[in-house]
Order: sequence, then C-alpha cells, then structure tokens
Amino acid sequence: MLETVFLGGVSAISALLQSVTGFGFGIVMMAVMPLFLPMQNALSISTILSGTLNAVILTRCWRDIHWKQLWLPVVFCLCGSSLGTFLMASNPSPVYKRLLGIFLILLAIWLYFFSDRVRIRPTLYSAGIAGIVSGLCGGLFSVNGPPMVLYFISVLEDKKTYLATIQCYFLINNIYLLIVRAIGGLIPQGIALSALWGLGGLLIGSTLGGRIFSRLDGARLKKFVYLFMALSGAWIAIHG
Repeated sequence: MLETVFLGGVSAISALLQSVTGFGFGIVMMAVMPLFLPMQNALSISTILSGTLNAVILTRCWRDIHWKQLWLPVVFCLCGSSLGTFLMASNPSPVYKRLLGIFLILLAIWLYFFSDRVRIRPTLYSAGIAGIVSGLCGGLFSVNGPPMVLYFISVLEDKKTYLATIQCYFLINNIYLLIVRAIGGLIPQGIALSALWGLGGLLIGSTLGGRIFSRLDGARLKKFVYLFMALSGAWIAIHG
C-alpha cells in the first residue's frame, strides 16, 4: 500500500515537470519505479501513464499541433521503438542507460550556453536522426523525450505549438509501444492498482504544471528545459 501511495506522489511530480517542460515524465518515473518494482512492471506502468498524460495535456492545446512537422519524426520513431523494445527484451543492460545519462548532460550543457548558435532545420536527415534515437530510448528505457525535445524546441518557435506537437508525438509513440509490448507478452499482470494510483497523481501534477507553463515565456522555457535535461542525465548516469 505504501508503495502505491509513493508511486502516486512520484507521478504527480513527474506530470508537473512534463506539463511545464514538455518532457520528463518517463525519466523521473523510470529513475524511481525500478527501485521497488520489477523492470517490466515499471516500463509498462510508465508507458501507460505517460500516454495518459499526453492525452490530458493535449485536451488543453490540441489546436496548436503542427501536423506538418510531426509526421516525419513519428515514422522514424516507430522504427526505433521496435528495435529498442526488442533489445530490452533480449538483452537489457544498465550500461546503455548510463551512456544515455552522460550524453544528456553534455548535450544540455552545450545547448544552455550555445543554444543561440544552434540551428536545427526540419530536414529529412535531422528528423530521421531525432526520431530513431528517440524511439530507441523509448523502447529501451521508456525515456523518449530528450532527442525530440531538442528537435521540436529548435524548429518550433511558439511555446504552445512546441508543447502540443511534442505531446502528440509522445502519445502516438506510447500507443505504439503498448501495442508492441502487448503483442510480445511484455505487459505483466497485476499492475492495475499501481497504474490507478499513478493516474491520480498524474492529474494533480498536470493541473499544477499547466498553470506554471502559462506564465513562462519562450526563452525562459528553453533554459528551464536544458537545465532539467542536465539534471535528468546526471540522475540516469548515476543510478543506471
């Protein structure tokens, strides 16, 4: 019982962060849940709740989705997700996750100080790299946010368009991951109660995060995203 209440609290914090920055739910959930849940349980709960959070946020901003910039990364992401899910099922390794954490730290530091000089264009090449890497991370660790955050926050100037587009991207990916996991028999029995407690926390955190997001300007949002990315990377690198 104590574990499920704790899960609800973690879900609330995670949902608040994602509602403000556009990502982070899976990072926080997957940093904490494996401490008291089997990995496959944690992955399934995180994916279910993450998709639910995407839908909740989109109820407030779905009109701002930039469909033209969305479809290409989604196609590449689905390919990466399939490969990542297969790799995790066949040979899970904490080394992969620590390397991801180190990469996020270095990337966030560089972007924080030099983001004004970074110009990522919405080309087939950049969308393909971001989508495949994001899908791999989602399939392996249920953490698919950072690569696409970097892409979308660079090619979409308006903060509402950024938030709506990236949440739609995550929603499509999470639905696909759940289908793949269900077909592969990777969704464990007995996770419903934990998911329900997580849902309660998610709704609270999303509401609070939405209020904070409405008060942030675009420049401050980018700096906040890069700082949170660095902290997330440090957590992942240390705890694996």
